[in-house]
Amino acid sequence: MVSVAALIIGCLSGVLFGFGSFTFLAIGGGMYFTCNVLDCADGQIARLKRNGTKVGRIVDGFVDYIVSIFVFIGIGIGLTKQFHIHEVTLWGNSLLQWNPVTYIWIASILGAISSAVQAFYFDFYRNKFLEVVYGKASNIIEEIREYEEEQNRLKYDENGSHFFKRFLIGIYLKYSALQLKIQKDHEENQVEQKPNPKVYYAKNRILLMLWSYVGSTTHITICVLCALFNNMELFLIICILPLNLLMIVLFLVQKKVNKVVI
Repeated sequence: MVSVAALIIGCLSGVLFGFGSFTFLAIGGGMYFTCNVLDCADGQIARLKRNGTKVGRIVDGFVDYIVSIFVFIGIGIGLTKQFHIHEVTLWGNSLLQWNPVTYIWIASILGAISSAVQAFYFDFYRNKFLEVVYGKASNIIEEIREYEEEQNRLKYDENGSHFFKRFLIGIYLKYSALQLKIQKDHEENQVEQKPNPKVYYAKNRILLMLWSYVGSTTHITICVLCALFNNMELFLIICILPLNLLMIVLFLVQKKVNKVVI
């Protein structure tokens, strides 16, 4: 129920961004912040009540992606409306000199892709940190096996009403396979010995903190602030330029750190 509430409120925030005016941007920003609070709360509630499910965990992750799609489409529509009624100056386009509407939608698409990739890498390294240091994250291979078993169980369930659940699990399996490929690429030059938790913690503690600056909470915070300042173009530019630059630098540093195994 909390996840569904977060999904509805988050999607509505994207719709409000599409109106383009400051009032709707401010309200949409507040709703987007509320969505983030609820999105963080649902997992905590499941852990406290000990009643979480595999599909529920997937739904929790899907909320972020679906809401993000609504938000970035809403930003694109809102900026287009603002431009047509001369309420916004596209200062980022002053150098490119593109068609303004083309610039808006390319920036919106690149911003959406950038934020998704950045959040993906932060999630990957956070889960790896939790797995090695605290033993709190499941092995990706084991997770894939568990979800494949759940998918098969639902497939042969006589009820036959689990199509949507199977669909969600199928997408999650593809997502996990991509994470596994990245993990193998990062570890192909390492020895089979597992990292020492204390050494791994010392070498990755600050890196993980820096990775958090390209996570979804950072994107939401910047988006809300830009909405309150009536400048959604700035949010897109931050996602595309400085946050991507930070991600690339962190990725290169992380590759060097990953080669050191004790």
